[in-house]
Amino acid sequence: MPGDETVVRDFIYLDYARVKSLAAQVGVPESRDTTSSSAEPDLADRERTFVALESAVVGRGAAKIDSSYDFTEWTPDAFSDAQFVIARGAVRVLDFSWLAMALTGLPAVLKKMSKIEMAALKNSDEGRRLSKSALQQRSQENMAAIAKVEELKMDELSDVVRQLYPGVVRVKVRPSADQPRHVLIGSAYAHHFYDTPAALSQKYGVEVDAGWTVVGQLNVPNDGGAPAQAQPIPTGNQMEDAFEQMALLMNNAFRLANAPAFPALSLTPIAIYRTVA
Repeated sequence: MPGDETVVRDFIYLDYARVKSLAAQVGVPESRDTTSSSAEPDLADRERTFVALESAVVGRGAAKIDSSYDFTEWTPDAFSDAQFVIARGAVRVLDFSWLAMALTGLPAVLKKMSKIEMAALKNSDEGRRLSKSALQQRSQENMAAIAKVEELKMDELSDVVRQLYPGVVRVKVRPSADQPRHVLIGSAYAHHFYDTPAALSQKYGVEVDAGWTVVGQLNVPNDGGAPAQAQPIPTGNQMEDAFEQMALLMNNAFRLANAPAFPALSLTPIAIYRTVA
């Protein structure tokens, strides 16, 4: 747990720029290897700085949320904007941009798999028992399913997703399986992950239920939960006010598409790690 120096953390994600800023403000010195000639701290230095910061924020009202949390206390008034959170539970990592790009190749993959499946079926005992018309029907069913996938126009979907989630990975934390709606939702910068999207998917899959820890800060709107619709602030300059109207329309659309509504909470991830006993 945080503050226990015997815990070995295997980091998945670390936003060091945010760690460095917060550490300086709470009086945590930046860790540096004095034997190194580099002007920038190496990875181990950055992780040590984070561990010291994590220990410091525990005493600054950080919310510790895991399966033992009293979810009757999960109310809009219980959380504050910028509050530190140390959450453990099932962690879902969704790189929508990478997934959308991968989906563009799905029809070709399905066609190849269909050919392999049909070849294997023809050479199997089951295939030898089937008539030629039955084999043709099976092949036609596969082609019909692939055609439905192609109708989804994956290229267009991929373009839309990349515009909605440029350079970010959605991180979702479910502290308790018994409370599926009480979750933390964050957008993490893709370049702060230790692994590439493909490597993350291959190593861990979309979701890992192994008690990973996510440390971050809450983003709590003034209305206590639902994202408010931004209102114009007119200047009297017609051109600027018109541009502002368009910006607000886009903002409201993006908020509608991305912002969680209570009891889900918005989170800015700082670090994601698993512990080694």
